[in-house]
Amino acid sequence: MSLSKQLLILITIIFAIIFSVNFFLSIGNIKSYLEVESEIHAQDTATSLGLSLSPHMADEQDPIIRTMMNAIFDKGYYKEIRLLNVDGEALIILTNPEKIETVPQWLIELVPMKTATAVSEISSGWNISGTLYVSTNPGYAYLKLYQQAKSTFKYSLLIFLAALALLVLVLRLTLKPLKAIEKQADEISSGRFTTIDDLPWTLEVKSVAIAMNSMSRKIGGMISRLNFKVTSLSENLKQDPLTKLLNQPTFDANTKQALSSGTSGFAVFIKFDDLAQIAKDSGHKAIDQLLVDFAKILLALDQKTISAYRLYGSEFALLAPNMDHSQIKILAENIKLSITELGQQYNVEDLIHMGLVPYSRSTEFNKLSSAMLEAYEQAKNIGSNAYFIKDDIANSMSDLEWKELINTTIDDNIPEITFTAEAFNYDIETPQQVMEEAFTVVKDKNGNLVSTGTFFSMAQEFDLAEALDKYVVNHVILLMEQSEKTSPITINLAMTSIVSPRFKDWLQARLDNSLVQAGLLAFSVTAYSAAKDINAFANFSMFVKSLGATTLLKRYSSDIVAIDVLKDLHIDYLRLARDLTTDIQGNTSKPHFLELMHEVASLLDIKVIAEGVENDHDFEIVKAAGIYGISR
Repeated sequence: MSLSKQLLILITIIFAIIFSVNFFLSIGNIKSYLEVESEIHAQDTATSLGLSLSPHMADEQDPIIRTMMNAIFDKGYYKEIRLLNVDGEALIILTNPEKIETVPQWLIELVPMKTATAVSEISSGWNISGTLYVSTNPGYAYLKLYQQAKSTFKYSLLIFLAALALLVLVLRLTLKPLKAIEKQADEISSGRFTTIDDLPWTLEVKSVAIAMNSMSRKIGGMISRLNFKVTSLSENLKQDPLTKLLNQPTFDANTKQALSSGTSGFAVFIKFDDLAQIAKDSGHKAIDQLLVDFAKILLALDQKTISAYRLYGSEFALLAPNMDHSQIKILAENIKLSITELGQQYNVEDLIHMGLVPYSRSTEFNKLSSAMLEAYEQAKNIGSNAYFIKDDIANSMSDLEWKELINTTIDDNIPEITFTAEAFNYDIETPQQVMEEAFTVVKDKNGNLVSTGTFFSMAQEFDLAEALDKYVVNHVILLMEQSEKTSPITINLAMTSIVSPRFKDWLQARLDNSLVQAGLLAFSVTAYSAAKDINAFANFSMFVKSLGATTLLKRYSSDIVAIDVLKDLHIDYLRLARDLTTDIQGNTSKPHFLELMHEVASLLDIKVIAEGVENDHDFEIVKAAGIYGISR
């Protein structure tokens, strides 16, 4: 029950008690007053009438006596008037048994009133000639009492209603800031650190609002500072410390993203052939300087379209999206010219060789990597600082074959769904499973495994991603109903489904008809995909919450989705990119990054999952950082 209702009920009860006590006291006082007034009135009437009758009592049969008594009695205020002679015999008795109909019987029974009777002795000269009894009619007293009671009740009710209306108005004005504070608290818990600008006028509520504003600013400032630290650490984790180029994990992630996004272009593998000889002739410092100088050459390329990476030691790479053969040849020639000039400074004619390979949506990552190495080996046979473009990278299937496979897979119920990547909470004595991932296994017509990433990427290419997602969700729910899972299952979705109203309607209907508890379903989207349409993903998260299910952002790193954006996504889980939780010992920034992510996630009420933590030393560091769930 709301505070306003509680106050209204309390004040109504208090008013009812006060009104009841006051009402009955008032009725009692009026009753006493009317009784006294009746006695005085009866006595006055008896006295005055007695004096008027005194001259006529010498003759008891005098008609003027009855006339005078009738004149007084006919006013109706009296119940009885009796005139007795000196011997106690009744001379005249006038009675009025009628009751006043407007007075309810319950009032007469509830508030009994005494009939006032006054006695007056009538004298004739020095002798007593008779006695006069005058009794008032209590009906008139009851009538006055009833009228007064109605008037008191009416005006009390009007005053109560007016006071109640005024109270409601005051309560609304007083409690309105509390609703603003409640809304602010909800926003803070959701990660939006707002403040109340219009402070309430009630001192106590104003103090609470000021305290809430202070807390909101402090937590917001803390999030901003943590975001800055995480962003800085993330940049350090992505960069090679010597050359400041992006590193190999970043190259792998960006390449996979490029393949899944449907863009085409060229991947370039570059390697120095014999750094050992240069180190022997010029020393290790010269090698470092050579690598830094070469990195400057790569950084001088068009950074808007080309990204440069140092993979390992003497190995470098480039990603050049949206380039055709003529453009990539110009790029390779420019690099060749620059490296030749650089080699002259170190008296080395043959420094590097380059392998260039085109890619598209249907290209598999593993085959692309192999093709880059093959192209590099071919370039070594051409000449100094040469390059080779390998156009015949082996694609598993043509576009037509991919489309046929996807349609057949959906129509013939071919995909196999397995539950993998089990994550456990190791903060308790007995580790508890907190999540699994639904993984789709697809085989071609020859029974060979097909790259899952490429399969789903090609489904988007042919506008079949939504149909495929419906199939996977439905199949996962059926398996969960059979196996009675107790920990959440992650189901990966494409952004095509996320933004589709048809998919949302279908999902709601499917969950309504499912025996699976909705909270056990965690719908997952990659951070890279979500970043393309943050608002659509945030809206989908809210929609999923309304169904009782949860959402997960996978392969997360702060360079893809900034930490301060997480508060607007309404997600329940966040799974870190795998490179953030591997080879931690060799990078002092990663433990600090994990601790900061844990702090931020705790403030935003998000559970963080780390996947693929195979190394025992890495596992101990991730566990010490307080990560909610770890998959090994």
